[in-house]
Amino acid sequence: MKAFLLISLALTSTFFSFSSQEASPASGQGDLQTYIVFVDEPAAGRKLSTESSNDDLLSWYTSFLPPTTLSSNNQQERMVHSYRKVVTGFAAKLTPREAKAMEEKQGFISARVERSVPLLTTHTPEFLGLQQNLGGSDWKYSSNFGQGLIIGLIDSGIKHDHPSFSDEGMPPPPAKWRGKCEFNGKRTCNNKLIGARSFSAHLGDHLPSEEIYHGSHTAGEAAGSPVRGANVLGQANGTAMGIAPKAHVAMYKVCGMDDCPESGILAAMDAAIEDGVDVLSLSLGIESYNFYDDVIAVGAFRAIQSGIFVSCSAGNGGPSQSSLVNEAPWILTVGASTIDREIRATVVLGNNVELHGESLYQPKDLNSRQLPIIDPEATGINASARFCGGGSLKNIDVTGKIVICHMGGRVEGVEKGKEVKNNGGAGMILMNNLAGGYTTFPYAHVLPASHLSYKDGRAVMDYLNSTQSPTAAIKFRGTLIGKSIAPQVAFFSSRGPSLQSPGILKPDIIGPGVNILAAWGVSVDNATNPFNIVSGTSMSCPHLSGVAALIKSAHPDWSPAAIKSAILTTAYTFNRGGRSITTEQNVSATVYDMGSGHVNPLMALNPGLIYDLQPDDFIPYLCGLGYNDTSIRLIVQRKVKCSTEPSVPEAQLNYPTFSISLGSGDEKTYTRTVTNVGLPHSTYTCKALSPEGVDVKVVPSEINFKELKEKANYSVTFTRLRNIMARSNVSEGYLVWSSNEDEYNVVSTIAVVFV
Repeated sequence: MKAFLLISLALTSTFFSFSSQEASPASGQGDLQTYIVFVDEPAAGRKLSTESSNDDLLSWYTSFLPPTTLSSNNQQERMVHSYRKVVTGFAAKLTPREAKAMEEKQGFISARVERSVPLLTTHTPEFLGLQQNLGGSDWKYSSNFGQGLIIGLIDSGIKHDHPSFSDEGMPPPPAKWRGKCEFNGKRTCNNKLIGARSFSAHLGDHLPSEEIYHGSHTAGEAAGSPVRGANVLGQANGTAMGIAPKAHVAMYKVCGMDDCPESGILAAMDAAIEDGVDVLSLSLGIESYNFYDDVIAVGAFRAIQSGIFVSCSAGNGGPSQSSLVNEAPWILTVGASTIDREIRATVVLGNNVELHGESLYQPKDLNSRQLPIIDPEATGINASARFCGGGSLKNIDVTGKIVICHMGGRVEGVEKGKEVKNNGGAGMILMNNLAGGYTTFPYAHVLPASHLSYKDGRAVMDYLNSTQSPTAAIKFRGTLIGKSIAPQVAFFSSRGPSLQSPGILKPDIIGPGVNILAAWGVSVDNATNPFNIVSGTSMSCPHLSGVAALIKSAHPDWSPAAIKSAILTTAYTFNRGGRSITTEQNVSATVYDMGSGHVNPLMALNPGLIYDLQPDDFIPYLCGLGYNDTSIRLIVQRKVKCSTEPSVPEAQLNYPTFSISLGSGDEKTYTRTVTNVGLPHSTYTCKALSPEGVDVKVVPSEINFKELKEKANYSVTFTRLRNIMARSNVSEGYLVWSSNEDEYNVVSTIAVVFV
């Protein structure tokens, strides 16, 4: 199993990509390992609920433990977590022989060794159109900045005393809140940070404080209070504020320095459901597994059964195809995109060509004169010098020169600069590889440097090979706003199609996830209020969690599926320059790169129509996936018989998008149900922007509504055209339902795979 968190840290300017190895079986029968155990309800017809006492549940769960644990002390040591809401089961330390023996007990369903899941802002609210427009006078469109909502984050803990978690102007928690604050000492939680708990005690972490500050950053992005003058090294200066700054925050710590056990993730989700959160945000992800074997998918289903919206990172496996994690259709799967801010460091070549890169280190008194450039790889002295790793430049004369270093080689950006500086280099040009494309990062370098795109890096190499005495200078331009190619899909953002359910279009959406400034635990430059600039789908996920809180605040009766529908059908697919959103390669992004497009929070507050789903609607879909009754039971937490359920194909789920496959001459029809949430009296007409090589027919093509919450059905028939050849095996299109006078345009993305 793998989980991903890809972050660019201004503090150390390290670029992390964490992965885990799947737990291996114990080498001997005496080895204790943590097992996740699924069991029946304690008695026929008896439902586990919040009314069930902890003692009753614990007694039932401990009855499955082997006789070797009969002493109370041994039972306490063996039982890691007992779950109340998220699943019927527990986590316990067992030997393989003991786990095998449990299979004979009545009520046992399954058990497996838990997997280890390592961990995978000043401008983004404004970039998303929120800062000036939210909280307007028309209550119908106002989200009140998420007031009254609770965002729960399952992460690495939180720095409770950071100003981003000040409760100035915050009301008390809602009456439904049942959470806890488990810090030592008084006044650690407040009306902003209303809960903080740790579920990583068996890792030695008994408090919800943190050492890596990932959780503080994500919490600040989702719901941080306004902090004026936030910056890093004087750059990206402004007011740091979360997407839903009036929402309450609850932190559930499951990760230590490098370890997030599955049992803790389930326990945290279990607690969050019982505590009464409205939105769950998970910036971590498990490798693609069947949904019944994916603890995040299982826990998320239980959350939506309780009306809780779940937002998860899509993963940082991009740009590889089908690299998604968290792909269940009841989860919002969030990819990452750039924003229109850059912290510019311009490389001026000796031929006067200017190439714009980025660097957080912006020396003000630098004499930006032309200096010799050296490509250490070209010297032939050390092959590893290409990546400027530790010790690779010691036999190469780089003194007083600008050194070319390539991304990669398992050497982080700032470490490359340290190697250059330690060997007398005057500056560094950091060049992307092909996969990195146009995605650049403002590292907190230790010397003058600029991180260039792959294309601009090639221009440097072409210049280097064109003259015997190449030179360059680096000029620093500071923070600039208005980059026209933004948003752009980040190179690391995981791509579709989904491996587990290709009939559901994933990722769902993209949002800001590159070079995001938010709360941090320590200061890069001894500032009073520490912030840091970080990148990853770990960052885009809490942005969408905040957006979900805004929508839920404006529409408290909407289901998680309705909120997701509003986000997907109002997304946009054009950049600031008015052209199609592109990937890191500067080519048009596909639906497998960005899903429905880039989030548009203001439009999502008032989408016109929604595609709604109730939790039980997923059961025929799960039967259609071919899961057996026991597997589905692990997800939905009740007995299911697919033999009596009308199983449906994936594309028949009432999802806001379409993902279908068509063979030669194929014709397939699917139905959808829309609910009117716009104007009471309205007429919608449908226009199909048909995928190349496909005919699309919608019946009816006009829908008349007389009241709010009225529902209407329509069918869509997709026919593969025999006389038109598509240019690739995937074709894209859209269905657009437009109301009279274009008050609303409700867009459903279509992906057709030709087989």
